Amino acid sequence: MAARLGFGQPAWVWSGFGIAFICAVIGGTIQQGLGTVDAILAIIAGNVILFVYASALGYASGKWGLNFPLTVRAVFGGRGSVIPIVILAVLVTGWFSFHTWLTADIIRAAFAIESGVAVALIALVVGVIYAVPVIFGIKSMALVRQIAIPAMVLFVIYYLVTKVFPAGSALFESTGDGSMSFLTGAGIAWATYAVSGTMTGDIVRYTRTGGQAIGVTGIAFLFSNAPFMILGALFAAAIDDPTVPYFLDSDSLSVLIPLAAIAILSTWSTADACLYNAAMGFSNSLPNVNWRRAAILGTVLGIIAAMTGVIGNVTNLLITIGLIVPPVGGVIISDYFLVRGRHGYGLDRRSPVNFAAIIAVALGIGTGLLMYFAFPNFIFGIPGITVALVTYGLLTKTVGPSLGAEEPSVVNAAEAEGMTKPAAAPSVAA
Repeated sequence: MAARLGFGQPAWVWSGFGIAFICAVIGGTIQQGLGTVDAILAIIAGNVILFVYASALGYASGKWGLNFPLTVRAVFGGRGSVIPIVILAVLVTGWFSFHTWLTADIIRAAFAIESGVAVALIALVVGVIYAVPVIFGIKSMALVRQIAIPAMVLFVIYYLVTKVFPAGSALFESTGDGSMSFLTGAGIAWATYAVSGTMTGDIVRYTRTGGQAIGVTGIAFLFSNAPFMILGALFAAAIDDPTVPYFLDSDSLSVLIPLAAIAILSTWSTADACLYNAAMGFSNSLPNVNWRRAAILGTVLGIIAAMTGVIGNVTNLLITIGLIVPPVGGVIISDYFLVRGRHGYGLDRRSPVNFAAIIAVALGIGTGLLMYFAFPNFIFGIPGITVALVTYGLLTKTVGPSLGAEEPSVVNAAEAEGMTKPAAAPSVAA
């Protein structure tokens, strides 16, 4: 408890994470498919879902001070936790890789670079720079946000003054090209942070209470990500040209250079948070891998994928994430609120593998895949969460002990109290 940071710094980190340039781009993509009004409504719906989902996970992490891998270990067992942690760490490494690739592509588009080798080298340099704050920890990451967030405010002001305000009410007359359903738009909006929303404990564990964790989550999605996605929809409506990359609607270098710089700063504040999540996962699941080795591992994997460009299709990445990740979160929510009750993580699971959790996740993923192919216009991810949450609760209450989902026992009372109450302030000598 003495090492927790309260509300402010975690809110800065999550806000900078949520105010991501790619979210504005995704908001513009939703607008092109749905039209302006429906896009705004879909973005709000998706972010409300994301807020509720991440808050249900973040509350426990804020109250107990546990990162995502530790909550997974508490639910899936020491050995059973390795696979879900590694899978999510790899997926969030994919997000780090995508943002590294995105930065190189922004530079390519802004300055008409045609050499693929040059773009790959740019991705290499960018990936290394983006990784530096992660190695030094969350306080260094907060410093990046203190630069990136004001820069994005300038970015928004520029586009509002030069594009949005002059367009006036015509912005809301766009009906889109019909390439997307409303529920698909909402699904894309919520899937933007399905991985990191699931891993929100890595950030909100630094708050002092569960209520603060929910507040930080609200800052992240309702007051940072959602407005920024809506602004992206308005920018796309104002430009009204899908061939313009990354809103770089200018032929003047004096305009392109600062716009590209601001976009890169915003992308940095998201990329390093993704790598932070990945490093947390790798260091908590792989043997003999400390924090810095885990950060280096994620950096190397991310840079390789970014340099090759294999990670460049954001829509496919979002769909994959939306189908695989939410069932894991559904099981964690079910275990904390339905099984552990008021004792929470003061209950310790003894079984090394909780097969009930693994079965519930597998059924959730399977259901999500079937629903996606049978009803592609439905909000992907929601069926998986629902099935995993309900299945785990039923298995635990019926055949749980035979599957390793025995009733967790209360840990040492002093240990449980120490986890939830503030520690004494350290002495000067300490």
